[in-house]
Amino acid sequence: MPPRVFLLHGLGADRRAFQRFERLLPDTWQVESIDLLGHGDAPKPAAGYDLDHHAAYVAGVVEAAAPVVLVGHSYGAATSVAVAATRPELVTGIVLLDPIVHFAGGDGASATAQMMRARREGTLAQVVPALFTSSSPALQQWTIDTWQRMHVGVVDEMDNAWTRFADRVTCPVTIVHGELELGGGGDLASDWFDDPVDVNIAGAGHYLHATHAREVADAVIAAIERLDA
Repeated sequence: MPPRVFLLHGLGADRRAFQRFERLLPDTWQVESIDLLGHGDAPKPAAGYDLDHHAAYVAGVVEAAAPVVLVGHSYGAATSVAVAATRPELVTGIVLLDPIVHFAGGDGASATAQMMRARREGTLAQVVPALFTSSSPALQQWTIDTWQRMHVGVVDEMDNAWTRFADRVTCPVTIVHGELELGGGGDLASDWFDDPVDVNIAGAGHYLHATHAREVADAVIAAIERLDA
């Protein structure tokens, strides 16, 4: 049976973030990109956006297709860890694309922190072009639109502490990451798992599935093929 793979986007994005990447995966696989809770077309409750709630929502979406492989980027990676820990019977493996262990403090130094503040304050239209000067106007507008569609509760209840789930993960873990000096997560997440496969994408930053799609797709394919070896 071909693998059933679910792609989980990062904070502020939606399932369209994987459009190009998804086309690089084998046609024989069953692949679906889904919106995280509070994003895109997913439900947007008034409250309940910590990782436990995100994991419960994703588990409900994938349950009928289980067992599945979860491939998550950034906050989608954090959610993948939480699902694997809380519903291990659903997951045969997780592939984490640049999971972030080090987070910026309250000084707003990181782009993510600035974006979160802009979402709260309603200033995305001003902040996004200033932060992403090398992006096309179309991509800047897409970023504004997806962040604006995200329920503000996702920001207000932001739950970065995915590592609390790591020691409960029993399935194989592959971590595909960018370089710290380029804004990627580096290999820091590997310390939280027993015997993970660690793959560095040279020259990549945090959005490696977009900037280095072919290399990341190859790493994901290898990770999922190892599950059947």
